Amino acid sequence: MGENFAFFLPVMMASFSIAFLILYSRGMPVAGWWSAGYFCVAGGFTIPAAYAAVPTPLWSLLADILFATGFLFFGEALLQRWRPFWLLPARIAIWALSWLLCAAAMATDNLPMELTASDFGCFLLIALPLIAARGRLTSGADRTLFAAAVLVALDNLVRGSTVQLTLAQDVNYLVSDYAFLTQALACIFGMFMALAALATHVLDLLARYERDAMVDPLSGLLNRRGFDDAVAQLGTDARSGSLIVCDIDHFKAVNDEYGHALGDRVIVALARMLEDGTPDMAVTARFGGEEFVLFLPCTDAACAAAIANDVRESFTREIGSTLPLTRSLTASFGLSTVQRADTSIHDTIARADEALYQAKSRGRNRVCVRRALSSPQFTSTASTPAIIGT
Repeated sequence: MGENFAFFLPVMMASFSIAFLILYSRGMPVAGWWSAGYFCVAGGFTIPAAYAAVPTPLWSLLADILFATGFLFFGEALLQRWRPFWLLPARIAIWALSWLLCAAAMATDNLPMELTASDFGCFLLIALPLIAARGRLTSGADRTLFAAAVLVALDNLVRGSTVQLTLAQDVNYLVSDYAFLTQALACIFGMFMALAALATHVLDLLARYERDAMVDPLSGLLNRRGFDDAVAQLGTDARSGSLIVCDIDHFKAVNDEYGHALGDRVIVALARMLEDGTPDMAVTARFGGEEFVLFLPCTDAACAAAIANDVRESFTREIGSTLPLTRSLTASFGLSTVQRADTSIHDTIARADEALYQAKSRGRNRVCVRRALSSPQFTSTASTPAIIGT
């Protein structure tokens, strides 16, 4: 291929290793396996230059070990995405057997056997993860990465199967057809697999950033932005339904008396109750502090009030039995339904907030419902909230 191309391969592989290392530093642990794999392969492709400087057969064995190790890491990187640590002892055994056979071939001066053992070892190390990926390719990025890995596997399989055809006995290895194909196909398929893997991890990173922007880190529920986005995605289903606003009573006193760590546990406990005690279609969010908002699409006020009351009772009962509190802890709820005149869900939230204020002013630990003209259960035109609970 020429000295310039032989120099290009290790530089390209090392560049990919650095790119994956940057992703690893951004909190993508799987990228560390890719970085290590491309680093090993880059080292393997630098062996011809090292051999030219200091001729010794040991360089060849080191190259075999580096390539086998690189493909072991590639396989683990793929499996971390689809089936972590699957058949790890078997893959380590293949890795060890591959370079041991290479060492045996070197001892008998059998270059074709050495190359075949190396190629077939690399093939098996990356083919096994492809088997494990069956039924786990859930996205276009995953399917692209799978296709790239298939090409790399087939490259090693075909090359190992045709060593006798591409490695003439009277031709130096470095100028043989085998060396040409190794470098050319490694450049094409290795780059394709690296780009596919980089794309999947960048997409994962962007999805994580988007999730972080939409989700409250403490409770795991949606935040304000996530709530607005989720309601908007409901489409026409968001034009009817009920909205509940929940607030923990005297929560500041809990933080002051027991500390913020216990206060956080209270927040998390209520968040789990809201998730577990509501239908799957519900949109649940923490708007900040001890305030939660729950939207129940296509649900009338009576059903929503029953759900709120169940959560209210469960919260008081379970918090006292699961957390080391010496005082009773309660929550208040305000409820309203979506009205035809509402310009956005925030109009409904404003009415539910009014109902929550009434619940607080009337003694807390209760559900107050702002009467909804569109609900047959609450047909009064009065704005005084209905009271449910004690």
